[in-house]
Parts: sequence; C-alpha cells; structure tokens
Amino acid sequence: MIEIDFSTIPDSELDLRVLSRLVDEFGRENRIRVNLQPMTWSNAWTELMTIASHGRGPHVSHIGGSWTSSLIMMNALRPFQSSELEKLGGESAFAHPTWLSTCLAGQETCYAIPWTGYIYVICYRRDLLKQAGIDEAKAFGSIEALDKTIQTLSRSDIEIPWLNPPIVAPYNDYLHTAASWVWGSGGQFLDDSGGKLVFDSPEAVRGISRWLDTYRAVRPAQASIDTVLGLELFSQGKVAAIVTDIRTADSFLAAENLPFSLENLGVATLTEVPWCGGGNMVIWNHTRGVPEQEKAAVALVQFLNNHTNQLTWAREVMSMPARVDVLEEIYQPGHPLRDAVFLAAQRGLSYMSAPLWRRVEYQLAMALGAILDDARQSPEQESSEIVREHLVPLARRLNLAFSG
Repeated sequence: MIEIDFSTIPDSELDLRVLSRLVDEFGRENRIRVNLQPMTWSNAWTELMTIASHGRGPHVSHIGGSWTSSLIMMNALRPFQSSELEKLGGESAFAHPTWLSTCLAGQETCYAIPWTGYIYVICYRRDLLKQAGIDEAKAFGSIEALDKTIQTLSRSDIEIPWLNPPIVAPYNDYLHTAASWVWGSGGQFLDDSGGKLVFDSPEAVRGISRWLDTYRAVRPAQASIDTVLGLELFSQGKVAAIVTDIRTADSFLAAENLPFSLENLGVATLTEVPWCGGGNMVIWNHTRGVPEQEKAAVALVQFLNNHTNQLTWAREVMSMPARVDVLEEIYQPGHPLRDAVFLAAQRGLSYMSAPLWRRVEYQLAMALGAILDDARQSPEQESSEIVREHLVPLARRLNLAFSG
C-alpha cells in the first residue's frame, strides 16, 4: 500500500478528529495510507523551514497562506499542473484574495491550493447602536465612520460600548487586523515592485495609528476581556460592538439558545478594504522522488479541496472555506455574516506574495505587539508618535538587510 505523510496545524482537537476521518475515507477509497502529523502554530514555521532546508519530511502540508512565497523561493514546493488545477475548478473556484497567496506576485505558476479563508469582522447590536443615537447605515465601512461610531458609543451609558479583545499566543494576528487600516488609509506594506518596504510611509503610519486608537478606545477595566467572554457579554446585551475572527463568530452563531434575536445582530468588515487570508495546502518538492507518492499527494489535495469535503470541513469545524461555491452554500442569503464574508472574499486584499514576506510578517507582528504594550504604559502619548518610534527604524533595518 502506498503511504504518505500529511502535516497539519490544527486549532483544536475537533480539527484533528474531522481531518482524521476525511483522510481515512480518502485512504479507503484510494488504497493509500495517510499519516497525519500535527504541528502547532507556535512551532510550525520552524518545522516547515527544516523540511524545506533538508528536503525530507511530509509529502503534503497545511501551511499559513502568507508563508507560501518564502517556501517557493527556497525551491521547496512542487508546482501544480494546469490539468490538476482544472479538476478543482481552477483559479475562479476560489476566493480571489486566497488565490493570490498560491503564486509569486506577477507570476502564474501555482504552488498551493487554498483550503480555508480567514477574516476579522465587527459584530454589533442594532438595539444598542440605536440607543446611542447611531445610524447603522453610516456606522461602519470607512475608517472615518468607524472612528465616529466608537467615539459616540464611548460617550454613551452602555456598560461596555466597544471591545477590541487582545489576541493571545500562539496566535499573533495583530498584523492581520492592522492591515485593513493600512490599506484603508491608502498605505501599503511593500511598494508596487515588491522590493521595498514602505510601512513607514505617512499613509501606513496613519493607518496603524488609527488601528491603535481602536484598542485605546476600549475602557481600561475592560481591555483584558477576551473574545469568548466578550461575545457572551454581547449576547447578554452588555456589549454594543466587538471585533472577532470569522471562526469564533461562526461558532458563536451556531450555539443553541442564543439569548437574543439574530435580527438584532449586525456584522461589518473592519474597514472598506478588509484583509482576507487563510490556509493553503502544498506538496513538497522532495515528493517527486517517488512517483507513486507524488501522485497520491496530488490526489489527497484534490480530495480535501473539492466541494464536498471543503463543505464538510467548513460545517463541522466552523471554518470559513476558500471555495466560492462552498461560501455560497454556507453563507446563504439572510445569514448574518454573508455580506461581510463576500465583501472580503470579492474585494478584500491579502499580503503581496513576495519572497521574504514571512520574515517581514513576523517582524511587523512583533512590532505591533510592542506598540500595544507601549500604548498601555503611556496612555498620554500620541498614537502616531508610538507607531513611528517602532516602525520607522524597523523599516530602515529590514530594507538595509534586503538590499544587502
């Protein structure tokens, strides 16, 4: 029997159970044994770099979508053939931002298949916005509209007017939320050539400063409330608006006996230019050494990413799918998350798929965490000043390193 190894980065035991069942089904149908190798988000990048450097390890891997470009530049990934992509419906079958991570910017060769999507949204209570005198139709979308909404909520007598919960380890998604403010302010992380970092530009600094302001607007006594508790308080009518990731929002809505009507729930993207990321599946270049395993690896990726199995995965683990046809089935008309999901899937952006992006992503995420720490310790200091103190020298250092 042919045997292949598949590494994955689960978020929960449920993820592993569902994935184990799917790969067992694939194995029975194809007489192929698939060995699952779980990683964690805290150690996955180190393990993937070891695989890429040594040219041995799993045959198939689930990776963060923004990691793909760095692995491509190490010549570590096997490209997909056009005939293999056609069986999945090709590029048009997937949400546009998720597809951008499958190849290097400006090139067409595909090295990954999008598996999941991922976005952040704002959940808000229509009754509490009305109580605060806010017109829902004008409350969200642009950065300016959100700023005004937060200010108005903060002046109200609502118990918890605004929550932007902290993101805890092993996740480091502050960059993923900040990106919406950078792009919404007209800024970029890289110039159009992909060769120079420009996150220290006036536009980018302004965007990240306003992103920081959404954390500073949370009342100090409420700043440590996490997303799960925040949504529980939200359902009880104590929170007017809260930032949350799509998976947590889906799980929240799937809970039985919600103590409020879903007609009272509104959902918006963070800004009019939302970040949309996700996870990819890749096949390692070393798999080509054994044709039978290479063929099995391709078949596994196609199996897990067809309509039926992306739908199964999305429904059972509450994960946003990358396939458009599955998005349509999960978020049907009338679903509270539909408008935000499709705005992100159709008009959202992902990071430029540049060769060294993973290193930039890591450094920026660390800097944003430090910016938040400084803001808590220096409540009187201007947000823009804090942001510049961190981002200007970081951009200078990284640009010198890349040019050298």
